[in-house]
Amino acid sequence: MKVVLDIETIQAPREDWARLAGKPQTTAGAEPVSEGFDLFTAGAAEEQRRAEDELYAKSAFDATFSSIVCIGLLEFSDQMEPRGAVAWYGGNERELLRQFWSRLAQSRPSLFITHNGLGFDLPFLKKRSIIRQVKPTMEINLAKFRTEPVYDTMAIWSNWDTRGWVKLDVLARALDVETKSGSGEQVAAMWEKGQGLELARYCLQDTYVTYACYSRMNFRQPLSSEVVLLQPELLDVG
Repeated sequence: MKVVLDIETIQAPREDWARLAGKPQTTAGAEPVSEGFDLFTAGAAEEQRRAEDELYAKSAFDATFSSIVCIGLLEFSDQMEPRGAVAWYGGNERELLRQFWSRLAQSRPSLFITHNGLGFDLPFLKKRSIIRQVKPTMEINLAKFRTEPVYDTMAIWSNWDTRGWVKLDVLARALDVETKSGSGEQVAAMWEKGQGLELARYCLQDTYVTYACYSRMNFRQPLSSEVVLLQPELLDVG
């Protein structure tokens, strides 16, 4: 069994990030300026705020602070024949992870196909599972510079040179396959609007594009998305 994997994550609220990072809580709004207020002090405070804004922005990609709201999984036989498509979505991260690992316990995949999975998706899943105390049902070797058990299309395309890393939609256009239906920036907006089902479909579309890129990189003609994503399981975990 081979699987294609993708996750969607949301950033922690600013207050939660500040608490976890050990930052002092600040009150919204401008502070009153006293008579002896020093311009140098004001500049230093502004610089500190900017630095914290940058740290907060970067935390969006850090599993210490952010959480998973959707996991998409495509299942294939060893001959790359479609065997199923499933996406778990919702705010109950613990249950989402439990169901995901339970599925892997049944299928026991020998290959995980991802785009930046070694750098993002798989370490993120591992860390969130530890935080939520959901024990993985299998160990996934995250060693780099190899194509098994993780085939990372981004890393392999660039021959492990970070200067050659490309986004999934760029690689898809270069390989002339169906590209993404949106961008990662839309995930937070969809989640805020309560569009969990749409988010699950978006996530599965990403897994399809990753599968198509993998196929082309291995001199295979990918099946259409209508075939691969036929009757997907879209599971709301609450």
